[in-house]
Amino acid sequence: MGFYGPEPFDTAEATYVWTGLREPGFFSVSVKGAAPNFTSGIQLIRDPHFVGGLAIDVMGWTGPLAQGTTPYAVHAVFGGFYLPKILIVGQNKRLLIDVKEIPFTTEEAYVKHLTVARKLETA
Repeated sequence: MGFYGPEPFDTAEATYVWTGLREPGFFSVSVKGAAPNFTSGIQLIRDPHFVGGLAIDVMGWTGPLAQGTTPYAVHAVFGGFYLPKILIVGQNKRLLIDVKEIPFTTEEAYVKHLTVARKLETA
């Protein structure tokens, strides 16, 4: 039987996308790591009880427990107003990361940017 809980991570990065004047933008957050074998459903979840900023929990289902790890990468988007740093919380650490900024006038422009960047990564 599996259990739901925090997962370990190695690296995390966040980018804030400005969507217009006097409008909240969104955070694009990516996390990479190695989770215990037989882990699935890894997600980035906003901590609703964190006060004073944005905290993202790295969560997943693990079980049955086994030897070894499997690499993973996960990405999620969170709406909100700009913050220069956000907190990423996993099973192995709590990491305060710097947020990069990207000025886009539309979400469509950002999606196009992500599509091009992913094609370059796989090439």
